[in-house]
Amino acid sequence: MVRRKENRRKRDNGKRIILYPLTIRIWHWVHTLAIFLLVFTGLQLRFPDLIGWFGTFRTAVNIHNIFGFIALFDFMLWFGFYVWKRELVKQYVPTRGDFLVGMPKQSTYYFARIFFGDPPPFEPTPEARFNSLQKTTYSGIMFFLVPLQIVTGVLLWDLERFRPVIEALGGVRVIDAFHIIIAYIVAAFLIAHIYLATLGHTFFAHIKAMIVGYEEEEKEGGH
Repeated sequence: MVRRKENRRKRDNGKRIILYPLTIRIWHWVHTLAIFLLVFTGLQLRFPDLIGWFGTFRTAVNIHNIFGFIALFDFMLWFGFYVWKRELVKQYVPTRGDFLVGMPKQSTYYFARIFFGDPPPFEPTPEARFNSLQKTTYSGIMFFLVPLQIVTGVLLWDLERFRPVIEALGGVRVIDAFHIIIAYIVAAFLIAHIYLATLGHTFFAHIKAMIVGYEEEEKEGGH
């Protein structure tokens, strides 16, 4: 049974744990849609002779560009919201304790203890939504890889306009290589993210929480 922590959680009728405000939920699903379409259109652009999911090459380029800018503005929404709420560091920047204690404990849980039915070592709250591994991974993704992917994507979007910048950074091949490598990393992250999202007290508990904003407690005696 998940222990109750009344002083750390916002509840509705004593059962609902409010974790994700509407702004964050909208950002998450818009970003999810954008990233999926960027990955799949990117695969067609990378392997045009093998993949034709979006019709012509030009159509795939247009869709890729549109959702690239959607991801850009959505990222700005995410960053602005957390800065405005003064929660960016608290929610996303790992502490010394996260590295020394939280990450080993969470890793042990994911790689071993979860298979023995042990309870998770971390319980999300509105004040701390992510465990140590999540914070470390998300900080690397959101503070480094996503901005770098956006910058390289914008440069590749208009080669003529940004040619001086591109040449100063090593040329089109260098920019394109970084863009593709990051895309593969993000795709791998998505697979892991989807898997970990199914590890709640029910298969869809974490996914539902990102839709409705709250996560219901596991009932006593439940599994």
